[in-house]
This record gives sequence, C-alpha cells and structure tokens, in this order.
Amino acid sequence: MGRIIICLFYICDLKERDFLFFNFITLVFYLLRSLCTFHHVWSNHMLSIGVTGGLGTGKSAAIKIFYELGANILNADDIAKHILNANRDIIKKIKNTFGDDCYIDGELQTAVLAARAFDVPENLKKLNDISHPALKQHLEKYIAATRAIPGVLMIEAAILLEAGYENIFDLVLLITADENLRIQRAIDRKNISKENIKKRIALQMPESEKRKYADFIIENNGNKDELKKACKKFWEEISRK
Repeated sequence: MGRIIICLFYICDLKERDFLFFNFITLVFYLLRSLCTFHHVWSNHMLSIGVTGGLGTGKSAAIKIFYELGANILNADDIAKHILNANRDIIKKIKNTFGDDCYIDGELQTAVLAARAFDVPENLKKLNDISHPALKQHLEKYIAATRAIPGVLMIEAAILLEAGYENIFDLVLLITADENLRIQRAIDRKNISKENIKKRIALQMPESEKRKYADFIIENNGNKDELKKACKKFWEEISRK
C-alpha cells in the first residue's frame, strides 16, 4: 500500500493537491473493492483495459455495466478537464491559441473551446497537440500506480486511438454502432444539431480504422439488455485469460 501511495506523488505536482487527494481516495477504494471482489482472477496485478469508440456508440453505458460487474473505472475526459483547468503551461497555450475568453475566473469555458476546436480539423489538431501528451503521461502514471492492485481497471477514452494511447493498456476494447444510430443517440443525449454531430463524427478516426487496433469489439446496435449481455460475455472472456 505504501508503494502505491508513493506512486501517487508522481501523478500530480504539488500545485494539484486536490487532484492528488482524489487519486489517493480512488486507489484506496480500488484496493478495498478488489480485495472483496477478486479471489483468483487477475490476482497478481491490475489488468488495464482502454475502452474507446466514436460519438454515440455507448461507451459510457458499457462502462457502467462493467462497473456493476466488478471493474474499477476511470474517465479520461475527467482527467483531461482537470489538466486543462490546472496546468499553467497548458492554460497559457490554450489562451494563446484559442483566445483568453476560453477561461473566465480561471475556469475553462468548455463550450467556447469546443466551438472553436471542432470548427475545423486544424483547430482540433492544435488542441490535441496541446493536451494529449499531458493526458497520456497522467494515464501512464495512473496505470503504473494501480498495477500492484489485483483487479481490472477500465479507462474510458474517446480519443484513445486518435491520440496513440493503445500501447499503454493491456487490452483495447472498441464499442461500435451504426452511424445513423450513433447520430440519434448523440442528438438525444447532447441536445445539439444533427449537422454538428456529423461534423464531430467526421473529425474522429473512422470505425473501420479503429477495428485494426482493437483486441475486442462490442457491437452496440441493440437495446440496453443486449449491450449488458455483450458486456457480460466480454467479462467472462477476459476472466478465462
């Protein structure tokens, strides 16, 4: 346990005490949960799985199911938001690239930044070049810090493959769905126009390309019960490895 706590100090610098405390509490929870849940499967280390998929494929719904099955979960977007709000160098680069009004009273204005970043591919690339290296570093250190805990760590990351993060995980799970269904789900959930949804999907890596990097694929074209069945099947599959 002491080794895990020491590792945590490499996740965040001293200016990020709140995030460090969050990681400490999270890892304690993972340890206790794993001791109660896993008795013979993954008994020697934490199996890290990157869960990815395009907009509207149902990644978050799948992650919730895996949590119920016993997985420890983490959302890369939450870490990215923290980085964009706490890393001074990145804040400076964001302001210089996208405008000072991306921050008000030190808080990132997500809608303002998103509107500018998703406007054209060049702008999205600029944002990714600013944020992705720091996010990858956080994820790598987080995975290393949890390695000694028995169990499964599933990290949801929409840009996992676009950012080249696939090699930091033991396995990559891709959630896919038909594009028309993805568009409708995104419209229902995000309450933004069909045109904007299509624009965002076009900026992401095509699913045909993502399939080349995935160790496992779940097709999510049905209802919640069908997704739950597919997730259980995947869980049983990795339990046998």
